[in-house]
Amino acid sequence: MNKFFAVIMTGFLCTGAFAGQEIKIVNWNAQTFFDAEACGTEYKEFAKGNSPWNKELYEQRLDRLCDVIEKLDGDIVVLEEIENGNIVYDISNRLQKNSFRRNKLYRYACFAKSRGSSIGCAVLSRLELEKMKVHAIDVRSEVSLQPSMRPIMEIDVIAKSRKLKLFVNHWKSKSGSEGQSRIWRKWQESILAKRIVEARCEPDVAVIAAGDFNQDISEFSCESWGADDSNVILSCADGKMSARVYSPWFNIGEEDGGSYFFRDQWERIDHFFAAGKIILSDFKREVEGAWADSYGHPFAFRLYTRKGYSDHLPISCRVIL
Repeated sequence: MNKFFAVIMTGFLCTGAFAGQEIKIVNWNAQTFFDAEACGTEYKEFAKGNSPWNKELYEQRLDRLCDVIEKLDGDIVVLEEIENGNIVYDISNRLQKNSFRRNKLYRYACFAKSRGSSIGCAVLSRLELEKMKVHAIDVRSEVSLQPSMRPIMEIDVIAKSRKLKLFVNHWKSKSGSEGQSRIWRKWQESILAKRIVEARCEPDVAVIAAGDFNQDISEFSCESWGADDSNVILSCADGKMSARVYSPWFNIGEEDGGSYFFRDQWERIDHFFAAGKIILSDFKREVEGAWADSYGHPFAFRLYTRKGYSDHLPISCRVIL
């Protein structure tokens, strides 16, 4: 692996000429994916001394994760809740051993997390990646102290026809006070909005933001953008700048489910947002596999049973550049 650290059309079409390169993108929150090495920042259920977690269980879970990646066959795979870059190496090595087709190899990868954090985000790609940046916030104007938050990753994907700007997100969860957590997600939204606006100033650019935003699509500011499309507005905290992006969730009925099932209710908190010279199509909640039960709910990983995959469903889409 080359290390780079530092079906139905949905109706979204930006104007411009397209060369027609199609890229499948998969996003999945892999749910507390730790390795078997102790470093002191693990969640307590994975910490040595008081946990059944060990190398054998890690290897089993790693095999299951790689089985899903192979089945979904994305050109770009975005993962949340990965502990460290060593896991990215382990995933890549396993996938490489199982593939004899060069065009199926994930030759590029990157990973980022905040210092001292337990988990971060990773990207595996068959297309070349370059110029990774991480965007974090340091806010001291709120009444409460800023909690630990994951940075937003910005990566250039080198496609045949044009540059694809990929933003990877894992926003603040709703644990604790929902009102307080919303404040911090708003700050993360501000970073993403600003960077999308700036990216679109570059000529011929396509933009896709992916990840677990811990916020249902209904909680974003939305506007009607025609009879069949909807426009999401991502705003900066100062209100001076906003980015209009497209979400494919509005092409799936709310009654058809979401990506996260919590307290007997679906939530649509895992997202793709598109902007610029790009077509986004074939958006799916991926439910056809062992990672989902017979009801289409996520088959969550449970340490006490040593079974399961994740408490989120993977989502996928195709983008045409």
